[in-house]
Amino acid sequence: MIKSILAVSEGGPDAAMSFSLAARVAGEFGAAVDALHLPVGPAGGMVGGLAMSGEAMPLVMDLDDDRLEERAKESGRAYQQILGSIKGATYTAAKTATLDSLVAMGRCSDILVLGRPGSDPQNVAPATVEAALYECARAVMIAPPQARSGAFSSVVVAWNGSFQAARALEYALPFLQKAAKVTLLVVGAKPDDVGASYLARNLGRHGFTPVIDAIDPGAVSGRARGRALLGYTHDKNADLLVMGAYGRGQVMSFLGLGGATGKVISSCRVPLLLAH
Repeated sequence: MIKSILAVSEGGPDAAMSFSLAARVAGEFGAAVDALHLPVGPAGGMVGGLAMSGEAMPLVMDLDDDRLEERAKESGRAYQQILGSIKGATYTAAKTATLDSLVAMGRCSDILVLGRPGSDPQNVAPATVEAALYECARAVMIAPPQARSGAFSSVVVAWNGSFQAARALEYALPFLQKAAKVTLLVVGAKPDDVGASYLARNLGRHGFTPVIDAIDPGAVSGRARGRALLGYTHDKNADLLVMGAYGRGQVMSFLGLGGATGKVISSCRVPLLLAH
């Protein structure tokens, strides 16, 4: 069950995205939200003792103290407007807060919520996403620019039999148990080849019966497979997409993630639940 949500903001457009989705999840599960403002910092650095890859370094402008202060105020305003009335909500903001602060708080939370990267011209590819995915050992939700409300009634789970997909599925179980429809979507493979029928049977023991579907985008790149997954999710008007996050052990791309993962993160129009 989800009872503790960490919502992260760096004071740009991500503040409203992150905090709005966190409020929606809190309403669904009766959870509390801990909001964290992180100052936009220099590229690269250490997270959890691991050096960030060069291709994963955030793209940030050189912001002066006045602009950094204004971004901190924006996070504070968004917190008061969106999360301030939620029982048990907290707000943490300090000029000394770092990615390690995010990791420390994230590992003590049930789920992390961040705004979609790429929407902030002053912080194009924030390192927060990679730190949350690879260092916190928790589910990470990416909020789309356009907030929605209400229950997560229709959930699409991207299933390929990998341990990343299995971990994402485990983290998503609280959402699946409340959903009216759960679809196990296999992209570019036969469902039987990735154990989809076994998964559907085992999920039935949790009290719901998922639908198995498959799409074949052909022999295409990872980004093209990501586009196919997004097209399906958007066409079905799903409320949540669940998938494993890939990268670091392969050729890096957006935020040090695999091509399909980077494409979905940067373009998904519904909340996205990820796990590595």
